[in-house]
Amino acid sequence: MADSDSTKLNLANLLAQSAKGDALSYRGVFDHLHGRIFRYILSRCSNRDDAHDITQTVFIDLWQALPKFVYTSDEEFYGFVFLIAKRKLGKHYRSRKPHVELDDRFIADNYHISTEDYRHLEHLLKKLSSRQQEILRLRYWSGLAFKEIATILRIREGTAKVWHHRAVKKLEAIVQESALYEEKHI
Repeated sequence: MADSDSTKLNLANLLAQSAKGDALSYRGVFDHLHGRIFRYILSRCSNRDDAHDITQTVFIDLWQALPKFVYTSDEEFYGFVFLIAKRKLGKHYRSRKPHVELDDRFIADNYHISTEDYRHLEHLLKKLSSRQQEILRLRYWSGLAFKEIATILRIREGTAKVWHHRAVKKLEAIVQESALYEEKHI
């Protein structure tokens, strides 16, 4: 989401107009963020329908909050939006018993990777700490830059890079360990 200066000015303008109730400007904000927010929520959710519903409530809350939001930077804005998303996910999981259905249809409906690859990846990710899972989801499912991740997690950018590096290294070690285990048991 690292944008050029002209895009930052454009986003700031879209937000200012949206805060005044301009639905067309808000559509621009929605179009800019929807894919990233949806992918992030889907990576944390049990199914595509729930992810759509939660994403919709994020954008409703954002629309209602914009008149009080003070734009300072794109990163602060992304942090604000992802904080809304995290709160909506928390509310969703407090209202339901969480579980992920890893059947072939769920995977085919939600992701464009093979069933076995997805199951293997999900199994490996669960071996990471929740913080490591979160930083990888923000980086790879939502495509966020480290500065944006730092804002969302309320840490410094350097810390986000270190946590990401450690998560990747740990995942690499888990993959290597898994491959060695499979070699021994074939």
